[in-house]
Amino acid sequence: MFGQAPVSGYITMDQPEEWENKVFLSSIDQEQSKGTYHTIPIASATIDKDGFFAFDQHEFAGDDRMYKVELRPLSIQEKKKLSNKIKNYRLFITSKKDTVFFNKNKTMFGSYTTTNKADLEWRKLKKFNARFENLTSDFDTQQYLLETKGYVKDSLQILLVKLIGIKALDDKNLLEKDIKKNPKYYIDLLQELKSSELDPSTYIYLENKLTVISQKLTNKKYHMSLWVNGIAIFVIIVLISFIFISKKRRNTHSPSLSKQEQIVKHLIQSGKSNKEIANELFVSISTVKTHISNIYSKLNISNRQELLSKK
Repeated sequence: MFGQAPVSGYITMDQPEEWENKVFLSSIDQEQSKGTYHTIPIASATIDKDGFFAFDQHEFAGDDRMYKVELRPLSIQEKKKLSNKIKNYRLFITSKKDTVFFNKNKTMFGSYTTTNKADLEWRKLKKFNARFENLTSDFDTQQYLLETKGYVKDSLQILLVKLIGIKALDDKNLLEKDIKKNPKYYIDLLQELKSSELDPSTYIYLENKLTVISQKLTNKKYHMSLWVNGIAIFVIIVLISFIFISKKRRNTHSPSLSKQEQIVKHLIQSGKSNKEIANELFVSISTVKTHISNIYSKLNISNRQELLSKK
């Protein structure tokens, strides 16, 4: 039978009378705005007396998509049992170019054989993630994030399966954290997705997520910049105030001039030269210069022009 229909095989039912005699096929699509998966019914196939079912090629897309086959119970009581006891469905990836065949098994949907490379890679991802499924108190978030991101980045080659791996990170509320730590990886991945033949609806959620996080980071940097600039302005104002007050204090508390220095100051402000002052006071020019130096220091000035302005 393998190879005669894209999806076919055998179903095992312990109590056939409690189930509809059909296998229902649905596609599993990602909701563009939220990134959650939702089911879209496609077709149903009747189960023959041997438990065999098959779906025609026209039911499947030309590219890789995720699909679901399931049995539906007839009674409400049987529906209530499904959550814990019976797995009445199976998820897989395929296209109309590939073949999926469910082998006879003791379980409802047993093992299956597939030619789809994406599905085979997805199985490896599920096997990898199974190591973390039963961890509770010992669950190491950092280690999980490190290993999963590394596995998705380095081991997965098919973009659709990479997206499934990224969705697993988001289900554990770890995707945003990893995007903030590794923005370049996700930006490059998005560019690779856009260059691929994948339907944009399969990765628009990731694109929206990157846009939102990028906006958050931009806003954070903007507010941080405002905060830093505010502190810088405050520091500058404090420094200017300190300099102004210090200068004022120096001017206020400058040492008083001696009687001789006051005379020299008055003579300078009267327009006298150093030689004229020396002659008038009967002292040497060097003594006059010493008085002038002391005057400048006490008045906190540096030249004759500033002294003249203090009239």
